[in-house]
Amino acid sequence: MGPAKREGEGEVGVVAGGPGPNFVFVDGVGFPKFFETNRPMEEQICRIKALELREDDVIICAYPKCGTHWLWETTSMLLAGKADYDARTKEFAMMEAVEIEKIQDQPSPRILNTHVPVHMLPAQVKDKKVKVIHVYRNVKDVTVSLYFHAKQNPGMENFTTEMVVQDLVGSTSKGSYAQFLKDMDTFIKSNPDVPVFNVSFEETKEDPVSVVNRLSEFLGVHASPELCADIARATDFSNMKQADSNKQQLQHLPKVQMYRKGEVGDWKNHLTVSQSERLDALVKQLEGCNFRFRYTL
Repeated sequence: MGPAKREGEGEVGVVAGGPGPNFVFVDGVGFPKFFETNRPMEEQICRIKALELREDDVIICAYPKCGTHWLWETTSMLLAGKADYDARTKEFAMMEAVEIEKIQDQPSPRILNTHVPVHMLPAQVKDKKVKVIHVYRNVKDVTVSLYFHAKQNPGMENFTTEMVVQDLVGSTSKGSYAQFLKDMDTFIKSNPDVPVFNVSFEETKEDPVSVVNRLSEFLGVHASPELCADIARATDFSNMKQADSNKQQLQHLPKVQMYRKGEVGDWKNHLTVSQSERLDALVKQLEGCNFRFRYTL
């Protein structure tokens, strides 16, 4: 297997992790170099595709800054049957960020997570009908969240929301948000026998207890109304933000604040009218897809 592709390293590119020159590109999708561990990213993606899955695996697949931590923590609590936080951050089970051997060695049930597009998921998802959780978010709040996340990186002091908008609107990359959602919609419609829990950040924010209950049914676990309420409370944004500071972190990843506001509609405080309109045009590309975009609650 050859080394990971290095083309495009000078691009802004916010897909799959943030802007800057320290990116590797695999099949048009950008990954931060610091994700690479014991092998080039191109080989890591090949190994993800070939990963031996178990029937009780759960995979959370979502574009960055859409609520992956939220659904991972909620799923962990439901499968454990109690509203206790996992001692580790979700990155310990992030397929593109850790050695694939460590993924293979994790005990069942594994709650794997990833920001790779659906065509890079393990091939056995279809054969073994592994449960997939997909959480999506309105592109305007995604833009702002990506901006603040990227600003934490060294050398990004002059980074702007306009750079994110330009990348999201102008990108033809297979890792763009619009393409990510199009591919997911096609996957869901083309594989009706693969169980997919498709939920938005906004509905999870608006009625978390209901989403926890629906997720428990999807996972096939019994969760009393009291447990659902306890989990919804424990996974409230402010509580997860506080709990995150006490979690075990992956040492090779930069220490950044994963939790900022967790609000719906914060984009109004940061985007211009022109930027908002250009993002509206991006969403028009997704007409016919089974997603409901909401920009306020």
